[in-house]
Amino acid sequence: MTSPFRTSLILCALVLLSACASTEVTDTPTAEQRFAMGMQEYQDDNWLEAINEFEIIRLQYPGSAVADSARYFTGMSRFNREEYLLASYEFNRLVTGGRSGDMADEAYYMYAQCYYEMSPKVQLDQTATERAIDALQSFVEAYPKHPKAAEVEKQVLELVNKLADKEYETAVLYEKMENRSAALIYYGTVVDRYYNTYVVDDAHAGKIRMLLALKRFDEAESSIAEFLEKYKESPYRDDVLGYRDDLLDARASNDSAP
Repeated sequence: MTSPFRTSLILCALVLLSACASTEVTDTPTAEQRFAMGMQEYQDDNWLEAINEFEIIRLQYPGSAVADSARYFTGMSRFNREEYLLASYEFNRLVTGGRSGDMADEAYYMYAQCYYEMSPKVQLDQTATERAIDALQSFVEAYPKHPKAAEVEKQVLELVNKLADKEYETAVLYEKMENRSAALIYYGTVVDRYYNTYVVDDAHAGKIRMLLALKRFDEAESSIAEFLEKYKESPYRDDVLGYRDDLLDARASNDSAP
């Protein structure tokens, strides 16, 4: 049988536990307070600490007014840590499922920037570059009047030039290996697909060179005429004029052959 004294101690303990629990509940930060804590860490460049604070909001207060902002700055923190794939996931969630329309354009911009940053050196596989171009172009189409739309268009052109460089370098490599058919394909790809890049006239000259080497004279003649019409200021113009002379000599030689 429990004594009155023991009963009193138990009651006191329960009161104290209740008081402590009440204090803990009272001291728990609100979503807004937690967001302010996260932003302080973010402004101090403490990216991991900021991520921890923002993710608590998303887990404990998913319906709060600051939940989308917490996701956005989670993405920004990961972007600053160069975790571009993880950052792109956060921004994409805002673009496709965020509740704050005011944040969608900035989230879309940062989503595209993640892919821009993931574009590798020209010597490597360029699948990520193609995805980056798609993301950047989609952003401009969705927000043509955004203050950064012009900057994004320049990034698109930069990446398109990178793809052209990749094809052109491959063509040069095949030409050095004397695989003229393969070189012709890659030079032709630059001419046909990347016609607004800075290597297009160089590639066009290479295409003519390969056509001559393969004795495809009719195609070479047509390609020479096209080059001379399109690229009047090209530094390769004299080379192409020389190719035209080579073509005339080759045809004359063929005509004189028994």
